[in-house]
Amino acid sequence: MVLLVAGRREAHVFGLYLLLLLAAPPAAAPIPGLGILDHFFELNHYRLLALALLLPCAWRLALRGSTIRYFQSPVDWLVLAYLLVNAVLAFRGGNFTADTRAALMLWIDLFLPYYVASRSIQNTDGLRHALAGLVLGGLVLSVLAAVEVLRSWRLYDAATMALGLNPFSYYKMRGGFVRPSATIGESITLGYVIVVASGAYLYLQRCIVERRNRRLGWLLLSLGVLASLARAPWVGALLLLFVFVIVGPHPIKRMVQGGVISICIFFALSLVPMGQQFISLLPFVGDEEQGNVDYRASLLTVAIPVVERNLLFGSSDFLNAPELQVMRQGEGIIDVVNSYLGVALYAGLVGLFLFAGMFISALVSIRRGKRWALENNDTDGLVLGRAMFATVVAVIFIIFTMSSILAVPIIYFCIIGISCAYFLMQRSHHREKQKSQSV
Repeated sequence: MVLLVAGRREAHVFGLYLLLLLAAPPAAAPIPGLGILDHFFELNHYRLLALALLLPCAWRLALRGSTIRYFQSPVDWLVLAYLLVNAVLAFRGGNFTADTRAALMLWIDLFLPYYVASRSIQNTDGLRHALAGLVLGGLVLSVLAAVEVLRSWRLYDAATMALGLNPFSYYKMRGGFVRPSATIGESITLGYVIVVASGAYLYLQRCIVERRNRRLGWLLLSLGVLASLARAPWVGALLLLFVFVIVGPHPIKRMVQGGVISICIFFALSLVPMGQQFISLLPFVGDEEQGNVDYRASLLTVAIPVVERNLLFGSSDFLNAPELQVMRQGEGIIDVVNSYLGVALYAGLVGLFLFAGMFISALVSIRRGKRWALENNDTDGLVLGRAMFATVVAVIFIIFTMSSILAVPIIYFCIIGISCAYFLMQRSHHREKQKSQSV
């Protein structure tokens, strides 16, 4: 009830949504059905926010005459096509009720965040509020992650276990440390979310006047990425900074500065026992848990024949394929720790083409928006474009090493939606300038 009221009064609904998205674990409970239905659907924190905040906002946007119509961006076409293909493929299961439920949840969980992000954000102020919600959530997550690692205690597990709602209740260790989850559920997902928040902070730091506060923000976000104890987000964070630097002014000078700082940090860590333990976890340098790397390589190898067998549209029961049974882990599951491979197995090359196309189209749209910002001498828009471009590249890399579960797909649909909003906003500014010049 509070969210329904707040959603009508809040001028920047999407910023509020991104902040609250990270505020609680995705504990799920089924909504009971009426006689013939076992249950309507599972309600979790993410879905509750989508129904209470995004659905009313999307309805208002659709009725408002000033809202930019759909299909005004190439990203719109690819997002809609990808979701339509998956919605149709959802009916392969043979259970009409369950298949209808799965198809409907696609639109609630993924399309609503994209649509509201791309249409409700119409100016720089709206973009700042959206990114601020993401950054504030990331800062809190960073503190929680550090506390969980230092105290060897996952803060939210006891509460969700007491409610019987926690599917991720077991502790995992890495290098003698507890892998944190905070409100996200998994350490690699936690690191992924904080990296995305760091990408938003690359732009928002311009809005912070005091240098001390800017550095504090970077300190907390860096601590959160490191505390996630997940190697893919570590590499993704470095890739984020690298791309942000090379698409900006004086790239060589900044890369040299970053390299010197990295070497100094690495040397300092090697002098203390905890730092040496941390170095052993680093990719390409350390040798801790090499089995996870081997598992990912083996998964890709054994899954290729399964993809080839259902090349165009994949299969809904690909986990039962005999080739994949050798990948079954101790928990009794086959963890498809590669979002692109997961899409190819479920939706075939058609689904994979549309999935990859969403990200590529987002990058192309950001690049065009940056060019318009440069023509309009919009320094703020240029920095925003650099930050969004680097964030999308980092997301493209990180999801290659993880499944699209929990908050993962919601976050990247939000980022794609914000990228579309940036493109539409810069195009609008460019057209306005052209009209004024012609007059």
